[in-house]
Amino acid sequence: MEYIMPEGLRAYMDAYQGQFSRKLAEWAISKMRVRRYDKEEELKPIPLETVEQALKKAGVQVPQECIYTAWYLFHVAIADYQRTCDDDMRRAWFVDETLNDPDGKPSNTLACFRAKMDNAGVPILWERMI
Repeated sequence: MEYIMPEGLRAYMDAYQGQFSRKLAEWAISKMRVRRYDKEEELKPIPLETVEQALKKAGVQVPQECIYTAWYLFHVAIADYQRTCDDDMRRAWFVDETLNDPDGKPSNTLACFRAKMDNAGVPILWERMI
């Protein structure tokens, strides 16, 4: 069976080559939840500039075309890996290891995000993310 990519997604992929745009990262981060003390709550977004500083302090270099993917991943580390990524240094390393996974492709993070949203029944309006 051949996969037919929706037009909005095709336009997005053409524009961003499988990376997060600023709009998509902001939207994705806004959907994140975190469990603290057996209570689920919204994840408070960290400004991009703060994440960039944390990455720099940890010695993590991110190509400019991947900066919004890195911003998204930093929040994934907070929301989903609280015990192992409990400070900015470990979150920065998580970003680095994910972006530079030798078994992965540059678009893996976006593909995983798309799968999560699809599984949760959350539509992504790709035309609005460009």
